[in-house]
Amino acid sequence: MIWIYISESLLYLCFSLLMGAFIIQFIPERLKPEIRISKRLLQLAILGVVFFSITPLIKVILFLYEDIGLLLTMQNVLTGFEVGKAWTVTIIVAVFFYLFVSLFSVLNSKVLSGISLAFTVVLLLALGWASHGASLTEWSGFVVHSLHFLAVTVWIGILLIVGWCSKNAENWLSYLRWFTPLAIACFLTIIGTGLFLMTLVIDVNEYSDAWMLPYGQALLVKHLTIIPVLFFACINGFWIKRKLKRNEPMNPIPWLKFESVLLFFTFVSTGVLGQQEPPHSIETTLAGSGPSANFEYFYSGVIEPSMSWQFGFNTVNILFFTVAMIFMGLIVFSFKKKAPAIVPFFMGIFSVLSLYFGFMSSMQS
Repeated sequence: MIWIYISESLLYLCFSLLMGAFIIQFIPERLKPEIRISKRLLQLAILGVVFFSITPLIKVILFLYEDIGLLLTMQNVLTGFEVGKAWTVTIIVAVFFYLFVSLFSVLNSKVLSGISLAFTVVLLLALGWASHGASLTEWSGFVVHSLHFLAVTVWIGILLIVGWCSKNAENWLSYLRWFTPLAIACFLTIIGTGLFLMTLVIDVNEYSDAWMLPYGQALLVKHLTIIPVLFFACINGFWIKRKLKRNEPMNPIPWLKFESVLLFFTFVSTGVLGQQEPPHSIETTLAGSGPSANFEYFYSGVIEPSMSWQFGFNTVNILFFTVAMIFMGLIVFSFKKKAPAIVPFFMGIFSVLSLYFGFMSSMQS
């Protein structure tokens, strides 16, 4: 399963790179740092979308092929399953997109960048078509999932391109003036659409009960990984802006790079989440598939499908939450003391781990 998780994470990365690379072309030079993007990067990202989006297809084929044979299963999946039809569309669009990017200087013309952006959005919609949310509703799941993923790729894509392709920090204040409100709008969209998608799968009142399952574990980790990202986003969006206004010496690029690395961990947890069995009924899923191995590690008793879990404080989880708060404080302290950005990056990772252990040790049946 690890190769599936990695594949999903890299798929989101490829989409983000394409989205960010083409959107940034529409930003005037005076409102962004000097950015150089390699055409090879775009080509690899398109190939990555093709290669990594095939993973769900392979998963379905491997699950079914023993009954009717490999070739007939492939044919049935490609023509009869939504995931197969969506991947066929992805292949066709990606081939034309790759040729378009290879033959034309798409980064030197706003018209060509706009066409490339349209190709990227079509590929994104194909991914939404094959999503779990789309399969559960007539159209709302498809629309909301696509909007959710669009907001993610716009926010993270621009951040990745500016963080890793900037040659200097010129015009950084001008860049922050338009990117910060855009990032806030994307984040609020992600929160709203994410809540809608989550309610398609689980009852919000059963959020902690879902932690007994692999799906619930992945959901918890995904939500926790957002916390250090918000710390970095606030530092990059507001604190660094204030320092630059005061003409204090500051190189914001390393901080942006590590924020993007933290976001990649969110991609990984999202990839893991997407491959878990959605627990429309926690009791039924638990009875059929069993509990998460992580949950069993923290709970040594007998796990019954009808169990309900309550949050409670005890000495152990209070200690873990205290340690998490200390690590969060150290993120801010590291910035104030001008420590290398890698230091608060690890503080963020440790805070996520501490919070996870705190929540898992707080469960009471």
